[in-house]
Amino acid sequence: MLEREGIDFKVDASFIDETLDDSLPIEKRLCDLAMRKAYPIHQKYPHDIVIAADTVVYFDHCVIGKPHDRQEAYEILMRLSHHRHDVYTGVAIYMENDLKTFCEKTQVFFKDITAMIDDYLDSNEWMGKAGAYGIQGKASVFVDYIVGDRDNVIGLPITKVKECLKQ
Repeated sequence: MLEREGIDFKVDASFIDETLDDSLPIEKRLCDLAMRKAYPIHQKYPHDIVIAADTVVYFDHCVIGKPHDRQEAYEILMRLSHHRHDVYTGVAIYMENDLKTFCEKTQVFFKDITAMIDDYLDSNEWMGKAGAYGIQGKASVFVDYIVGDRDNVIGLPITKVKECLKQ
């Protein structure tokens, strides 16, 4: 997405404990995690802009993570079928010593996908995806409609990131 927007970037990973603090509201949990991800990279590149983000699927007051196997992916997708779920992305942006954080929420409304799940699982596209799907791939047919930023569901609310960078 950064490339699509003409933003020059370099990928670097921080290796932190990604446990979410369940005592915080979901938005603050994700901002906290994004800050923890961003900090070591900011320390490494203190004069560069550092952007860190983390995206989760949230349904029925629970974070839905990445499935460990096909059966778990099936169970997740069955839970989401014909329901609305929320996708949250916490973002932290360091610009020199200035830190900005925000959390973006997008509502995703799934069709009844019961008849589509097995074919989708056969594609293995669910692997490594929070909520067992990626809206930018084959699972796009699951979506009835969304309210909010589609890029947020993919993993980075690029419009809001660009607004922060312009400020």
